[in-house]
Amino acid sequence: MADAVRPSDEHFSHLLQESLNTWTSYLGTENNGSVLPRHAVDLKPLASQTPAFLGDGVASADKKMAFSCEESTTTHLLVNGQSTWRTSQGACDLPPRIMSKQLILGVSGRLSVKLSEDSPLSDWPGVQGIPNYDKGNYLSVLYFAWAYILSARWVELLDRSVDHECQMTYTAHNPGASPPTNEQPMPQVYLGENISEEECIWWHVILRHGDKWDATTKYKVRIYFSPWSVRTEDAGFTVAPKLEGFPHDNSKPPSSGTAIEYLARFCLYHRIYAQCSTSLSGVLFIPFLNRKTISLPLPRQVPQLELKGSFDDDSISISALLNDHRALISKYMTLSLDIRGLRSLLYSTFFNPDIDCNLVSAWLNPAFAVINSISSEEASIATLLANRQPRFGILWLGAILTALAKNFLCDARVGMTTIDLPASAWSQTTHTFLTSNMGQIQSDLIRREDECRLLFITACYGHDRPPICSWKPFGSTQLCDTEIQVRQHVHCTGHCLQYESWEWLLTNDGSIRDYGKEHGQLLAAVSKTSVSRTTARVSEYTYDFSSQLLSEVQTRAIFDWLRSMGYPHNEKGIYQHSWFDLEGSDEDAEPDDAESDIEKRGQKKIQVERWLEGIE
Repeated sequence: MADAVRPSDEHFSHLLQESLNTWTSYLGTENNGSVLPRHAVDLKPLASQTPAFLGDGVASADKKMAFSCEESTTTHLLVNGQSTWRTSQGACDLPPRIMSKQLILGVSGRLSVKLSEDSPLSDWPGVQGIPNYDKGNYLSVLYFAWAYILSARWVELLDRSVDHECQMTYTAHNPGASPPTNEQPMPQVYLGENISEEECIWWHVILRHGDKWDATTKYKVRIYFSPWSVRTEDAGFTVAPKLEGFPHDNSKPPSSGTAIEYLARFCLYHRIYAQCSTSLSGVLFIPFLNRKTISLPLPRQVPQLELKGSFDDDSISISALLNDHRALISKYMTLSLDIRGLRSLLYSTFFNPDIDCNLVSAWLNPAFAVINSISSEEASIATLLANRQPRFGILWLGAILTALAKNFLCDARVGMTTIDLPASAWSQTTHTFLTSNMGQIQSDLIRREDECRLLFITACYGHDRPPICSWKPFGSTQLCDTEIQVRQHVHCTGHCLQYESWEWLLTNDGSIRDYGKEHGQLLAAVSKTSVSRTTARVSEYTYDFSSQLLSEVQTRAIFDWLRSMGYPHNEKGIYQHSWFDLEGSDEDAEPDDAESDIEKRGQKKIQVERWLEGIE
């Protein structure tokens, strides 16, 4: 008799081999495995349809308004928003789904940064095709610069709110004071030639220990820092040329645009290209790090004589790169403040919309077997993940730089992933089966994945929230066993879950609505890198390929959501399966129906969802 839940051994083994072939094909070759592919340092595709922070460019820059905010705790200030999703492209008048969402707006403290020669990416691997750039290592210097730039833009945009008192200030440090005792000598950073006094002051403030900048807002009675506020934990940097005195009283912090000009001159002088985008990607994780301490690489400068060489690649322009980042900075800010969305983008690297929930292990076991085999090689891991999903390669580099990648990979390995529908739409990527197209209805059956879609878009009782599982359920359901909302819409044409817009909510019941780009202007889809496939052998890897734990967890998760109101009687083979019957009750002890069992699982589902909300 066929197993009602577990796939056949033949099906499992076939997909396992296909997956292993796929994931090994993403590895770099022996000749280029130690350097990064070009698409791994491209940050622009992340912006895509992401709405600009606080409606930048949508609402008038001179218009005063009041954003809808909440002080959820003593450590965070949140701003309210919502996304609208079209549910029908046909004649059915099913209303759109509107989903509320909160993003971080302010924090109570700064991220601490220390410098270490053992930090991730201390040995910059280089990038294919641009060998004459990014010599040396300036990641930490650029990190501090980008943190300031995002914070300055935060002040400029939030200052339009009548409920906020925003300011950007320098805090003076006594020039004669000694830096804290530190056995490690302070690294020196040379700014370049013909540096203006204002520019020199800015670099000293963001890099030296003691001197600092503050980007703050007063909301009601509390003071909040910019979410990208940072400070050096150790002695900081020695900056050259040195300043004669420190005229703080006469110096004003530069605007975000001016600071980008300073950064552009620094990058041009030192021939920095890929590290500029990588450090910005790392800064996007500052709100996620939540005032922790991270370690960044010690700067390693290269003499100007070593920078002489051929720069005839017309596709490389440091000035154009910085101009692009300037234009997209407010979009990067929104993405950075959506910490749940950031996680979901990274986790989606492993998602495959063609895989059923009971075959997740066959798909993912080979992925992590391959990752384990290169776990000590930062460039190889970044290359593999970027080749799998080019759009998020730069995001993985930022996670590696800030030592977060291992945590994200560990979560994905055990199935603790996150779905964020707005982030999926903003990046034009697929994170869940819910946004895939509906299938054709055959006779008196409906695919369970389509049943899930209809339950969600109709906001059926118990299904108003998306499932925590991104993988589609297997099999079909008899229409007579489905909820009334499913039967009501099953024969409609054109049902979908399609992103329409994002709104920044205002206190007067108004909003700033951002529709993103018009369809014809959307970025072309970034396809997965074409790589040669060879037949890999399971015996070459040390891993428990036969484990079906991930499949079990994901199958239980999606069916707990789908059947939160109870199982139909003819699915007894599913709800009594060992993957579901965790308490091991025998047949005689079971009730005639599954209500008591489902009630317990529904409670467990609610507990898990509440836990997921808590870790945001």
